[in-house]
Amino acid sequence: MENMFDINTVEIIKKILKDYPNRIVDVLNSLGERQQISKDWLVEKLNSYKYPFRNKLKKDSISIMLLCSWYGLLAYKLIEKFNIKKIERIHCVDFDPKSKRIANKLYRKIDNENLKNGVLTLIKHWERNIKDMPKKEFKNCEILINTSCEHLDQQTIYDTIDKTERGTLVILQSNNYDKIQEHINTVKDLQEFVSQYQSRLINIEMHEKDFLEYKRFMILGLKRW
Repeated sequence: MENMFDINTVEIIKKILKDYPNRIVDVLNSLGERQQISKDWLVEKLNSYKYPFRNKLKKDSISIMLLCSWYGLLAYKLIEKFNIKKIERIHCVDFDPKSKRIANKLYRKIDNENLKNGVLTLIKHWERNIKDMPKKEFKNCEILINTSCEHLDQQTIYDTIDKTERGTLVILQSNNYDKIQEHINTVKDLQEFVSQYQSRLINIEMHEKDFLEYKRFMILGLKRW
């Protein structure tokens, strides 16, 4: 998102540093080059996904749910670059109560510009543990995205997919970078990653990106049943 930030970004970062001094490294990491590349890559492959997902041909607009959404970078990438359909709403779900507050500071300029131009902010932040979310909260999303599979136990990921409707487009990312303590569910290669979801997804497209010291994997597929 080339114009996401400008000279005012420094002032925004200063405010975040003042209000959340223990989070500044985390916030800067969320905006790092590899995060930008991974999110742009996801939107690019989403836009080119060739199979019709749920409601793609029936509705004028669709809803997207982002699990473990962090500070919301991907949501704003989608607002700018998603070109399949008009976005009705992006639901950002994260258990961390500070994620929403920091996101509101970080992207306030974009939200204000949208409101000024008569466009309602499309993003809704949910402070939720995804393990506790009932099936009904997944019912209205046509696309489910989780770019943090390496941070979650496998059953939790399965449960979120199982709660979606048949034909929902599911997009998942993981990696083989097992040197970080929080990475509790890495995979050795793309084939292993795909094999974990073949019983739940059909029409799978698989992708891999090499970041030298580790590889990032991504799959897109439709909820099978």
